[in-house]
Amino acid sequence: MLHTMIARLRQKAVHAVRDPGLRGALVSIIVRIAAAFVGLGLQILLARLMALEDYGVYVILWTWVSVVGQIGVLGFYDSAARFIPRYGRREKQAHLAGFLATGFTAVIAGSGLIAALALVFLVVLPGLVDEAFLLPLAVLALGFPVLSLETYLTGVFRGFGWYALSTIPGFIFRPVLIMLGVGIARLTGLPLDAVTVLVIVVLASVVVLVAQALMLRARLPKREEPVTSHERRRFWLLASVLMMPAMTAEELFVWIDVLILGFLVSPDQASLYFAAQRSLSLAAFVQYGFMLVAARGFSLSLASADRTGLQARITHSTNATFWLTIPSVALTLVAGYPLLHLFGEAFVQAYTCLVLLGLAYVIRAATGQAAELLVVQGRYRLSLVIVSISVFACVLLLLLLVPLWGITGAAAAMVLVQMLRLVVVTALVHRHTGYWVLVRPFARVKA
Repeated sequence: MLHTMIARLRQKAVHAVRDPGLRGALVSIIVRIAAAFVGLGLQILLARLMALEDYGVYVILWTWVSVVGQIGVLGFYDSAARFIPRYGRREKQAHLAGFLATGFTAVIAGSGLIAALALVFLVVLPGLVDEAFLLPLAVLALGFPVLSLETYLTGVFRGFGWYALSTIPGFIFRPVLIMLGVGIARLTGLPLDAVTVLVIVVLASVVVLVAQALMLRARLPKREEPVTSHERRRFWLLASVLMMPAMTAEELFVWIDVLILGFLVSPDQASLYFAAQRSLSLAAFVQYGFMLVAARGFSLSLASADRTGLQARITHSTNATFWLTIPSVALTLVAGYPLLHLFGEAFVQAYTCLVLLGLAYVIRAATGQAAELLVVQGRYRLSLVIVSISVFACVLLLLLLVPLWGITGAAAAMVLVQMLRLVVVTALVHRHTGYWVLVRPFARVKA
């Protein structure tokens, strides 16, 4: 019996290594594990060296950047996963070059406009912003185009299937640079407040952006004259911008608890909750790793008009995501107290939040990469409907539960919202696309 089980596990492992999709997921997961440890190390360093209130300001503003950044890229981060695999499969190199050029121009224009409007707002109406947030906001506004371009190039790497390159620059290289910058600031006696740290973040992002651009230029297929017709550029821009509301709302849903807490509790309480959320990044690498691979795999199946193959990809990806998320969350909870203590003694009180957020992660994993499926199918309205329901329910529950139970109420709200989202996603995606996205834990999938 034991010999048979070992043989089956070995056979599955060999199949996983040979399967391009799973191999890509494995690469991205390994890189993401390393990135999770590096990112967690950065947050622990900042929590240790910064005043609790300053760390809270940094957390809240950086979270807002993660959401607004989706607007800055005008949807091109996600449309890259739709168009790049398609043009690559059909060997339309001129269309590929045209798409990349159009995305670069659009992101520069969109993020530049948002940055300019933010700076004008801060100059004209400074009284509407808390003094603690004023200068940090100005720093982020100045660096916003750089951050947006970095996000766009990350999406391009993902579209080409270069999974390690889509993760290493932003999730490993940049945190290491930030830690070095923080160390230098500490040694030179600079105050480690939110302004100083955000300046270091922006400077590190400039270095990452240059490295990304050089790597992309070196790896691009043979150069051809890009398609530059007005109709084609308009098509790419419209397709990308139509993705933007849904993808911005999706990113908002990821961070909505931290953002709402920024209005309902003090910055130090928000930082405690954020520490629990960041500790779970050691478990989130599974979902992130399969997300990177899934969009490209779904797009290739759609380009081949293979419905059966696409359903197999969906089920295979969801099952793997679900089963790998459970042990990763469990291990994080076992190490929860030591992890939180690394942030500081005060952070240990957020362990209950860690448990509840871990449960929410498992529930979310049960629908796998449903959002990526809708992206590559171009179903913007359906995606927006699903995430709008989720965001609305989340805001309502946060407003009800946070005044009662503080940050623990916020974590409980996320569990309830993920349960609602599971039902909504499963029902609506199946009704409108015919695909089943809910986990089938014991299904045998023929790859």
